[in-house]
Amino acid sequence: MKRVVTFLLAAGLVFAVAAPAIAEPPSSDPTIDARDAAAWLASQVNASGFIPQAANPANPNLSVSAQAVPALAAAGVGGTKVAALLGYLGTHVDEFVAGSGTDDPGALAYLVLAAVAGGDDPTSFGPAHADLVTRLVAGQQPDGLFGSGDPTFDGAFRQGLALLALHAAGVANASGVTWLEGQQCADGSWTAFRADTTVPCPAVDPNTFAGPDTNSTALAVLGLHAQGATAPASAGVSALDAVRNGGGGWGYLARNDQPTDANSTGLVLEALRTVNGVADAQGINALLALQVGCDGAGADRGGIAFQPGPGGKLAPDGLATAQATPALAEVALPITSADISADVPTVCASTSTTTVSTTSSTVAATGTTVASTGSSVPASTTTVAVAASAQLPRTGTSSAPIAIFAACLLAVGIVFVAGTRRRRA
Repeated sequence: MKRVVTFLLAAGLVFAVAAPAIAEPPSSDPTIDARDAAAWLASQVNASGFIPQAANPANPNLSVSAQAVPALAAAGVGGTKVAALLGYLGTHVDEFVAGSGTDDPGALAYLVLAAVAGGDDPTSFGPAHADLVTRLVAGQQPDGLFGSGDPTFDGAFRQGLALLALHAAGVANASGVTWLEGQQCADGSWTAFRADTTVPCPAVDPNTFAGPDTNSTALAVLGLHAQGATAPASAGVSALDAVRNGGGGWGYLARNDQPTDANSTGLVLEALRTVNGVADAQGINALLALQVGCDGAGADRGGIAFQPGPGGKLAPDGLATAQATPALAEVALPITSADISADVPTVCASTSTTTVSTTSSTVAATGTTVASTGSSVPASTTTVAVAASAQLPRTGTSSAPIAIFAACLLAVGIVFVAGTRRRRA
């Protein structure tokens, strides 16, 4: 009996500790939460105009710095920071895109998307007037693949990203579309790369990371849709929706038992929003569960974590926040024109659940608007409201059943202890 009691008490305590605290976003309106996420991202831009590497703050994280520009533009805030980021990136083009000796198509695409979103000319970028578009097309291989580097781990991703960027710059690319269509799996998804497209795509294997993944699929969908290849893009959206996990989000691998992460969920939500024309409420809720709320540390509020850490703690991540913010803002990609307020909002300053829009102007070619002094409001969608007190999913599951089970175990254990003491008395 003593062993049973000990087990019940120990198990109850383990489950009670394991049940993470329920996360709440800064507000009940995702568009305001997008502005707060953008505000956190803006706070990461240093005096030199870049977002530092987490491991070495003296060095720039050029990829995150570039991706932060469309994120700020999507939320319509931080215009001064956008100018600083573009200014720095414009003087470090080769450092970003040609660090390995040859032009990286993904880096070029990120710069094109940043330039267009921030109002700069991607064909004359920075003090050296770099023609990013010409450089991107110049690196295309005879078979249509962008870049000469090994595509094993990023082929479909960089191809979709390049096609999206070219569309933002007003350039069509039929051979790039053909290459990417040929890489699509039978179920509509994409793996990183298929060396032999006559062989069916392998099943997802979490041990080897083989099989289709959500990131490759989302970028392929965005690139093909932008270039007018709507049929394969729609099939990709169906494949993504089929692997949504129980919490409404997505992990990296394209299987519905994978835990939610902010990067994958943000990219998938952008693919769904861009193709379907409406925001995905369930996915946004899953994403908001990863945003640090008003009860978090002041410097962390508004930032978005990749995944919860030990005990459910949320630690903001620059790349996760940059890739998730446009999804929270409910805008379609690419962002081709933006009215960006110079101001950066104070995170958690608003408690209103009503979206306010004034002096709106176009942010994306798909009919999304952003208020220069208010929150971003998609004109073609219904704003998704999330009750501030509602329980939000985290990594695909609710903590309520765990907490209830823990309470039951503790209660039973206590009853056994009390009964044992009475019998001994």
